[in-house]
Amino acid sequence: MELTSLQEILNNNGFNAVMKNGKVRVTFGNATLPVTITKDLSNDTLNISYPQLIQVFIAMLFLVLSFISLGNASFTWAGIEFALGTYMFVSLILTEINAKELRQHIRQMSIPEN
Repeated sequence: MELTSLQEILNNNGFNAVMKNGKVRVTFGNATLPVTITKDLSNDTLNISYPQLIQVFIAMLFLVLSFISLGNASFTWAGIEFALGTYMFVSLILTEINAKELRQHIRQMSIPEN
């Protein structure tokens, strides 16, 4: 399946898909990360990826900083950092749910009907 036809099919099925730099970029909303679909020419498969490791590290950093701020009796900063860390974890979970739905949708499109 070509990426341009995949992008058109995804748009017709309600996904917000855009072609950018030879990749299909699907966005689900403001609270989630964009998902990138690339085509592996050697295996003729589609790869779905998003920067989940980076977001986990940043969320952990915010949570650790919030506990350090609690130790320094800076409760306002601790609350802000804890809220940001929690938001990033929720965003990661929402992105994973949406990416799973996208994977299932692409699998259903690639199964030939008899």
